[in-house]
Amino acid sequence: MTCDIISFIYYQYKINQRNQYIGLKNSRNACQNYSNINYKILMKAIYKFSTIKPLIVSGPSGVGKGSLVTRLLQNSQSFVYSVSLTTRKPRPNEQNGVNYHFVNKDVFEENIKNNEFLEVCEVHGNLYGTAKNQINDIIKQNKIPLIEIDVQGAEKINRQLNNQCVNIFILPPSISILRERLIGRKTETSDVVEKRIKNAETEIEKAKSFQFYHFIVNDNFETCYKELLEFVNKKYQNL
Repeated sequence: MTCDIISFIYYQYKINQRNQYIGLKNSRNACQNYSNINYKILMKAIYKFSTIKPLIVSGPSGVGKGSLVTRLLQNSQSFVYSVSLTTRKPRPNEQNGVNYHFVNKDVFEENIKNNEFLEVCEVHGNLYGTAKNQINDIIKQNKIPLIEIDVQGAEKINRQLNNQCVNIFILPPSISILRERLIGRKTETSDVVEKRIKNAETEIEKAKSFQFYHFIVNDNFETCYKELLEFVNKKYQNL
């Protein structure tokens, strides 16, 4: 069976080289003849040989990652934003189905029971999840999934996909400047701001302990975006 697995993956790889992309749906259909293969292991192998690697952008709340992601999506047709599910309430400028799929806790927990998430995390007391079908549907379109997610989620996704992702972490110039930005948003109380600051310090420390992140400091938006774009173009040379 080991030789069959290697042959199957090599076949997928050659098709990928010729056509630049092979749909995950086709991969699943082909897998039906390999019923003894562990599906999770096989999916990791397919991601490894695929030219399409999800782009993960992380950073503490208020660091400006949302604005950077929006600019990248506006300037490139290669990326499609993966809309996560969350149990938190929408902010005034957020739209359901665009920024997040806002659902209640019962719906979210039902999705967990049905194994519909690639990862699930609790952040600031709210649940967030990346749906498997979101990522697969984007890849089927021969597009790159762009996932804006916290450190916990990034770690889980990288583990699930055998570290076959491109990962960027946006850093603030300092914690004091981050606090000013959060206060300037005027969307949270002072208690919530301080909670986010505390979480930001923990998140930054944890991110620096990982080996997969490329760090960019957002001191000036245009400079930060230019650095992000250069890094992305280097990693996705076919853009």
